[in-house]
Amino acid sequence: MTDFIIIDDDLINNIICFKLIRLTIAGAVVKTFTDPEKGLEYILSTYAGTDDRNAILFLDINMVLLNGWEVLDRLKSFSALVKERIKIFMLSSSVNSQDEEQAGNNALVSGYIIKPLSQAKLQTLFPDFVKSGEVYSGNVQ
Repeated sequence: MTDFIIIDDDLINNIICFKLIRLTIAGAVVKTFTDPEKGLEYILSTYAGTDDRNAILFLDINMVLLNGWEVLDRLKSFSALVKERIKIFMLSSSVNSQDEEQAGNNALVSGYIIKPLSQAKLQTLFPDFVKSGEVYSGNVQ
């Protein structure tokens, strides 16, 4: 199973993403970080090992401590093994076409998602992970 990591300094967004992923994807392991440095430390310590763990990273652009572009710059220095194991999606409230273009031009970025993350977006991006035949139609609690 692929893990999910969310790095966003907005705690409420992290809680919503955490619950949404857990409701939509059976058995999903989700880690959230409001401090990008802690998120980077986790990625380095968890995905540099010899096991076959992989992760999908939802990375916000506009953060105070380190913005998403700075996080990507730091990730560039990680080993090829770590970078191969992390699939990165920018998850941002920015509708600025320059942000989307910059994300599209970054070799580490697999996609650009405008907040909020939704079950429909997860189903479109990860159809193989979504619970078979289950569509959550209630409120995230």
